[in-house]
Amino acid sequence: MRQERRVVVTGLGLATPLGLDLEASWQKALAGVSGIKKLSLPLSAKSPVQAVGSVSADDWEEIKKYCKADRIKEGERRTLFALWSAKEAINDAGLMPDAAQKVNRDRFGAIIGTGVSINQLEDIHRWVGKNKAFDLKQFGMESERVHSDSIMRYNTNRPAALIAETFVLSGYNASITTACASSAHSIGTGYRLIKRGDADMMLVGGADAMINPVGLVFFVLLRAAATSADTPEEVSRPFDRKRSGLVMAEGAGMAILEEERHALKRGASIYAEVAGYGSSMDAYKATAPHPKGIGAQQSMQAALVDSGLDPDEIDYINAHGTSTKLNDTAETAAIKKVFGDHAYRLSVSSSKSIIGHLLAASGAAEFVLTTLSVNRDEIHPTINLKHADPKCDLDYVPNVKKQTTVRAALSNSFGFGGQNATVIIKKYKEDAQ
Repeated sequence: MRQERRVVVTGLGLATPLGLDLEASWQKALAGVSGIKKLSLPLSAKSPVQAVGSVSADDWEEIKKYCKADRIKEGERRTLFALWSAKEAINDAGLMPDAAQKVNRDRFGAIIGTGVSINQLEDIHRWVGKNKAFDLKQFGMESERVHSDSIMRYNTNRPAALIAETFVLSGYNASITTACASSAHSIGTGYRLIKRGDADMMLVGGADAMINPVGLVFFVLLRAAATSADTPEEVSRPFDRKRSGLVMAEGAGMAILEEERHALKRGASIYAEVAGYGSSMDAYKATAPHPKGIGAQQSMQAALVDSGLDPDEIDYINAHGTSTKLNDTAETAAIKKVFGDHAYRLSVSSSKSIIGHLLAASGAAEFVLTTLSVNRDEIHPTINLKHADPKCDLDYVPNVKKQTTVRAALSNSFGFGGQNATVIIKKYKEDAQ
């Protein structure tokens, strides 16, 4: 029988509307600085969606500069977000410039969560070329030719494949697409691989970029996107009685998970320990959570069982907290069912109030912020929470950060289709049994 091993976090990386630097992004989150901006696409004045969490133009240029310097072809935005944050996490873990020279690359893999493969129209036209191209006029399409590299850039596994190629990670490699739970499932799967002995290190996380005409239309048609005309920074307001929908965002989050003894042997700094992972399926409606939060409840309970922790040992929940009418009440109901009276002693906050909804990448970015909360005993606020909703009556850390001991925390991610994932992070103690 295999002996289960402890899994720790040794590297973190972000590319979000708050910026590219981990520490600076964390300080902004604690201060409640919003990364939400006014939509700036061509003809955006006609869009019903006006508030988005977009990566700044300067940060985008910095990302492209890095990728060019490393001889990586410019693909769609999500791939470059993934590459940047992977580089940051690997560097943070003390493995740069070449991870392959530091560890056994055959036991170092990558699992990346990604979403629907929709690219901006200008990207599609950029791929049109004369070499190794195929004439599309016979199919009645406007573009005359499409380059042979196009199919690779559309593939869901492109970020995971390019990350493995760039950093020479020849261990387990996979891509997971479970809507907004994608990157949380990636983290949980990587954790289990290390725990059972199939890997020593895993780069896990997710990337997404859907701020384009097609992506915006998707969420408007689903009646999930906020179409408020308010100040952009105030549109995302999870758990508030006046919440009106999610704010779409883009970016990536990555983490290095590592077997404890492996990390200690190489002298790595350890942020926290991944203690548990749970998942479930609502089996209810593709576009709405079960109103009683049954799937979310099962996911959290499964994670708690996996961790061996009691409910009252959890001090903080980084909520899925989308700012939609249905999700926020369902998640609140689920938390109450799982934690009972302890639910009212928990701190709960939503990163989406600050950075928006990164879709497939949301769970990874929120995992990074949750890990920092456990490591530093600080909790970022849920901003824009000004009007109490009677159905959402927990401590959502409204508008001002909280300094408190965080022994262990849950990070929830729930996706369209009914997929749910919960990851538990706890303080690392070397002598823990």
